[in-house]
Amino acid sequence: RLLAVQRPRAAFACVHLKLEAIGPELLFRLMSEIVKVGTDQPGHYRLDQYHIEQAFELMNKSPVLTVEQMAGLEFTYIGLSIPWGSGYGIPNLEKYVEAHPELFVRAIVWAYKRRGDGDDPPEWRISPDDVQGLCKRGHELLEGLSKIPGHDDLGELKAERLAAWVKSVRDACSELDRLEIADICVGKLLSRAPKGTDGVWPCEPVRMVLETVRSKGMMEGARTGRYNLRGVIMRGEGGDQERALADTYRAWANALQFSHPFVASELLMDMVKTYEHEGSREDTESGIRRRLG
Repeated sequence: RLLAVQRPRAAFACVHLKLEAIGPELLFRLMSEIVKVGTDQPGHYRLDQYHIEQAFELMNKSPVLTVEQMAGLEFTYIGLSIPWGSGYGIPNLEKYVEAHPELFVRAIVWAYKRRGDGDDPPEWRISPDDVQGLCKRGHELLEGLSKIPGHDDLGELKAERLAAWVKSVRDACSELDRLEIADICVGKLLSRAPKGTDGVWPCEPVRMVLETVRSKGMMEGARTGRYNLRGVIMRGEGGDQERALADTYRAWANALQFSHPFVASELLMDMVKTYEHEGSREDTESGIRRRLG
């Protein structure tokens, strides 16, 4: 009844403690209506992250809703200021992007302009009224992805599947004059790869693709993404933490110098240089602090 009078936030407030009682299809309708303009009075019904993610988890477990439906809803929510997704993530949207690399391409087209002059084909053009909103959505999608594409039905990452996905993205973006930024975006996504079975980062399928493509832009994206994944750290005195990281990357580079020389030199040894530089800087700043103290 509340949905019938366009009050989805009030409806969510009524059921958020018993979400499992309303069924997945009605819950999907409720979560879809929340993001639309309704008649709820602004500020009266707060949407908290815990219950939003609980709703998504319940829908995700349901066999009634398809991956496409859930992916669409996840895509809608990553563009909102509502806090959510840190625990639940965007699993269905990642599955959809894995199966449809053209959505990744579409996000790049939304987020970045062509490198040179010329116009995009009609099917890729964006209305001037939508440019700002879609640019934001494109960036949010590209930054929100964390799953490496190329998994088989058993959930194992396969080099040939990943290579085909990367080729599809690069071919499309080359035609749209966005190959350089596409390589950076792909590299950032590949920076989330786990270690390989030999304990060396990145894992075998990712290092194989990086070595085969040999794109400096992709290496740049991988370096940036890997560096940013370190996040906030607890600092000690000096640059010992950075030197330890440099030693780790050096060991990985040495392990791959013959089998994957491009990855070893352009990615891993560049990470060594980055952390050695930061270690020296932290030593200097620590010395200054001691003298001033």
